[in-house]
Amino acid sequence: MRHAFDFLVYSVAFLSGGVLLGLEIVASRILAPYFGNSVYVWGSLISVFLLALSIGYWLGGGLADRRPSLVVLAKILASAAVCILVLPLVYLPVGRYVADLGFEFRFSVLLISVVFFLVPSVLMGMVSPFVIKLSATGLDEIGRTAGRVYAVSTLGSISGAIAVSFFFIQWLGTRAIVVVLGLILLFLAVSCMAYERKFPDSI
Repeated sequence: MRHAFDFLVYSVAFLSGGVLLGLEIVASRILAPYFGNSVYVWGSLISVFLLALSIGYWLGGGLADRRPSLVVLAKILASAAVCILVLPLVYLPVGRYVADLGFEFRFSVLLISVVFFLVPSVLMGMVSPFVIKLSATGLDEIGRTAGRVYAVSTLGSISGAIAVSFFFIQWLGTRAIVVVLGLILLFLAVSCMAYERKFPDSI
């Protein structure tokens, strides 16, 4: 049972890392129709995603200490999935609206990056502290567990970046890629809930 649990939570770390970087790659295409693909776009996106991760690590660590549960982790993943799945419905009209407000260009790019990507990225940033908390079986292995989780999450991020930039962008449109990323998180949320129902005393 422990092996199945570890496989689940490390899969969550890997795939959520992949979704995060995949979303960052495709984010440039979401902003491109109204803001182009300049250094300001990438600077805004990188800054917003890193800010979101910082907030997510902080909030996730605190919440994991108070409520270390697969159910809570599933709710975080499902919330991030909803935020991402809403994007294809709103990013064109909202992007047009912000572009037409007449703000200074750099501020507009930063604003739309925050509106679209801050919340889902914060939620995905909360995942790693949760996985560390759920995976560690004692204080003597917290360091090893944290190292493994962040290594797996980073490998997932690399895989997500390569998958989206090398393959998905050629095969799928922007909307379809975003939907796929959201569905991956939704699948992870359902998997966590299913495991918790089957093995309620596993943690």
